[in-house]
Amino acid sequence: MSVRRLAAPEDLETPHPLPARSPVPRRITAVAVTTDLSRTAIATAAPWFREFTEVLVVTDGAVTRLAVPDRRRVQDLLFDPDGSALTAMVSGNSIHRLALTGTGERWPLGMLGSGGSHDLPLAQVAVGGRSFATANAFTQNVVVWDAQTRSVRHDIHEAFKDLAYDDRVVGEGTVALSADGARLAFSRPRRSIVTKDEGVVVQEIGSGQESGNGQEMGSGAYAEHRTGIRWANGLAFRPDGAALAVVGARPDQTVATVVDLNDPADDPEPLVLPTDQRVDRTNLRPVWCGAEPRVPIVDRNRVTVWNLASGSTVLSVDAPGPRIAATLTPDGRTLVIASPVDGVHAHPLP
Repeated sequence: MSVRRLAAPEDLETPHPLPARSPVPRRITAVAVTTDLSRTAIATAAPWFREFTEVLVVTDGAVTRLAVPDRRRVQDLLFDPDGSALTAMVSGNSIHRLALTGTGERWPLGMLGSGGSHDLPLAQVAVGGRSFATANAFTQNVVVWDAQTRSVRHDIHEAFKDLAYDDRVVGEGTVALSADGARLAFSRPRRSIVTKDEGVVVQEIGSGQESGNGQEMGSGAYAEHRTGIRWANGLAFRPDGAALAVVGARPDQTVATVVDLNDPADDPEPLVLPTDQRVDRTNLRPVWCGAEPRVPIVDRNRVTVWNLASGSTVLSVDAPGPRIAATLTPDGRTLVIASPVDGVHAHPLP
């Protein structure tokens, strides 16, 4: 299959630019796509205000423009598996869920314990089952929401509030949900600069079903797994939920590892990805393609899809200019690159 254009450059231009200002977006801050490529979402930043943004949803060539309130920067975008809704994580810990079928209802949520106006470089959303999860480095909180009822299913600040202060579990901004929504993973900040305690937390939170007493099923048990990665900025469960792909940074290196949740290594040594620069405090979204975890990384001049299990290159293409964003389809078989000057293109992967 050849490279396919999903949106033309003119589709990304603002229809009402200010006088003497270019209609071309200053940069693309996030991009999301459905498996069948029928829908693409692009978050753009306008040239006259650094954080004035809008989200464009391209459905079979038709463009819908969705304004983001308060000129907030969109940090992350993710479609529901069936493409019926879009979740946007916005600076200041705001979450916007946009229904793309039926009424097109939009409902904003505030992250519990929000930091208000703080513009964090890492703020992510994950979808699994009927739930979505958000994490933010400022609040060090992770919250799982029910996508249908808008209620909070799980809040780690609440879940671990009875622990002693030194034993409390907090999150650092990276989050993942298993495909059925029963397992939550998030990165945990280091508790000491002296000890090697980098790791991720995996917790059983149930599938969203309720038991006879009205409480969700799920033990709530959790485990901390060593990764050897000081700063994790991408997590993804394998489709069966039994393994976790982790990508992040150590000093001067981009690194990745795969954690076998049933038989984790005591002292893992992550693979080094030979990227042009260390990927730090940047949203990354690994995706499993069968048994192979993949992630797209934008360097200075290239966009490269890496195999996180072997550290090998799946595909590498020239970057179509600066200030772009890239993602993979949920099945990991297509790379999608969004550029202010080149539009949106889908590159098939081997």
